[in-house]
Amino acid sequence: MQPSPIVIGKQRDAFRLANDLTMDLTSGSTIYSTIQVIFDRGNTQVPDHVRTSVTRMCLFHVILTLAKWTEFYDRYKDVIPSGVRDIAKRLRKDILARGILDFRNKVVGHVWDEEHRRALTNAEVEGRLNAFIGSGVKEFLKWAADPDPVTDTNRPLVVIEAVRDAIRSTYHLTDADLHR
Repeated sequence: MQPSPIVIGKQRDAFRLANDLTMDLTSGSTIYSTIQVIFDRGNTQVPDHVRTSVTRMCLFHVILTLAKWTEFYDRYKDVIPSGVRDIAKRLRKDILARGILDFRNKVVGHVWDEEHRRALTNAEVEGRLNAFIGSGVKEFLKWAADPDPVTDTNRPLVVIEAVRDAIRSTYHLTDADLHR
């Protein structure tokens, strides 16, 4: 029996969205690294506020993408192939445990903290950020978007690529399905 057009559409959507998430993780991390090299090679001093702005843009982009993964998993777990379902679920749990979703909700996506009924202070934002980036932005972005599956198979980019590739293979999708 052939799957219904709705099921095929959901499989295709999952493939396309997982592909978009891989591109978004890669771009946020790569742009950060590339611009840092440009800043460091430049003949003029780059003002701190410009460096901070670039860091925020790239970091917040990656944080939004990781938060999207939790939504992706919740909405598409029924089409995630069994061979990658455990690592997909583990990534969702890791993102929640690290506080990334909470940071997106309290800092990246809003200016007002409903719980405190005010904007968070710079110190509060830094404290929340440091809670999950660990030893620094560069290291956090490497964890999120290092494309080398040998380094750590639990890294977000590696997991999301594995899920995307498994969806593609299991449901016999092609690059053309990315544009439907």
